[in-house]
Amino acid sequence: MNNLMPQEHTTYISMCRKEKRMAEILEFQSDFDYNKQLFSTFFSNQSDYGHRDVYITELSKNCTLCFLKSRTDFATLMQFMNKLEKVTPSLFQSSSEEEVILHTLETLSYQSTFSFDDAISFIFEGKSVLILENHAQVFILDTANTIKRSIEDSSSEKVIRGPKLAFIESIKDNIGILRQLTRDQNIIVKDHKLNVQSNEKLVQYVYNQKLIKDELLEELESRLSKIKTSNLEDSGMLEELIEDHPMSPFPQIQNTERPDRVIAALNEGRVALFIDGSPFALIVPSTFDMLLQSPDDYYERWIAGSFLRVLRYLSILITLFLSAFYISLVSFSQGLLPTELAITISGTRQNVPFPPFIEAIIMEITIELLREAGIRLPTPLGQTIGLVGGVIIGQAAVEANLVSSLMVIIIALTTITSFTVPQYSFGLSFRMLRFVAMISAAIFGLFGTVCFFIWMSIHLSNLKSFGTTYFSLQFSYSRKKFLDLFFRLPKRIRSAQ
Repeated sequence: MNNLMPQEHTTYISMCRKEKRMAEILEFQSDFDYNKQLFSTFFSNQSDYGHRDVYITELSKNCTLCFLKSRTDFATLMQFMNKLEKVTPSLFQSSSEEEVILHTLETLSYQSTFSFDDAISFIFEGKSVLILENHAQVFILDTANTIKRSIEDSSSEKVIRGPKLAFIESIKDNIGILRQLTRDQNIIVKDHKLNVQSNEKLVQYVYNQKLIKDELLEELESRLSKIKTSNLEDSGMLEELIEDHPMSPFPQIQNTERPDRVIAALNEGRVALFIDGSPFALIVPSTFDMLLQSPDDYYERWIAGSFLRVLRYLSILITLFLSAFYISLVSFSQGLLPTELAITISGTRQNVPFPPFIEAIIMEITIELLREAGIRLPTPLGQTIGLVGGVIIGQAAVEANLVSSLMVIIIALTTITSFTVPQYSFGLSFRMLRFVAMISAAIFGLFGTVCFFIWMSIHLSNLKSFGTTYFSLQFSYSRKKFLDLFFRLPKRIRSAQ
């Protein structure tokens, strides 16, 4: 391609633009106007493309800075232009024009390239390309304007007691937060770049080299290398591409905004992944117990932490099976109920025209709609919709004899208990499976509920996360650590392990 005439080069680039691909083999020439024309042709349909011509008076040399206006810090750009305009051979001992320019660029922390494709990639990163007269290479100046929000506390994982820090969309700042909170020299950061059709996405993974297993790192690298797309706007898209069982309702990779949770995982021999542009880190491998633990458990006294942890396990059972058991007992096994309780339930359902399953489905869907509406609406309005809507609809449904008052209480309990799961995606799994449990109970009664529990237990036992089973005790070998799965042991005991 480099044997083409300048006009043929520009025609080739125009063709590449129409076909939505890059001119990957082109290199710059010593022709100043030709190099400028390459950029003008390539960015002809980009309204935010800009260039600034600079004339170095003392050297009688023209140069041009090419950049994207939307990605450039103009204050930095003007500083670079002023330095270039004031270049004087007398400032340097050498009188060579080439050395004078290179000395000047060294003060601007430059890079250089002969490749047109590389130069284009740098421009899309926010950097500026300096084209010099009679030079077959261009120089890259860092004028990128990084747009980011300030570091705040987590919006998805509420912090009661602990560090009020959360990750942001800048991968560099996220790694910096980890380095600030832990100065462990064994923490290693590795890069993996996803580059498909000139669209590059940076993924970094972090681990403790003293605790990590080589097999885990090899498996992670293998899965990342198989990704054939770089259009990943959030870590959730990456999670779906590297998880073991995409069809499972349970998440096999933990996501978090909290740096303290990531540090705790690194100290257990796990790996944390960050993707540029996402405030959520991914932790692998994930196990059932870690998804039910919260860093807050370790910041409160051990008795309170243990109580809350046991409460979460109990909440899961209530979320999954309370509605199903009610449907089973009322529809099929009334004889298992105490007489007084059976009479009370019968009295609340006296004028209700629907069977218990239809009652439960109506209320469950209503609650899920209210919950989703509360999340999507602005915060003050969302809270009002969730509270007022739930109370009004529940009361109206009872008065209209569409559902029984006892069913409203049961659905309210299952809804409240579903909020106790610290991990949102994990709690969402139980919310979905609750409907499966109710359907099983409506068809087969208690037998269906028990079968559903057995199926779920088998599925969880077979589920794996990067080669580690969901119920694995790989990170809980000792008896004391095993007990820590269900109770938060005192720090004196844990530190003695």
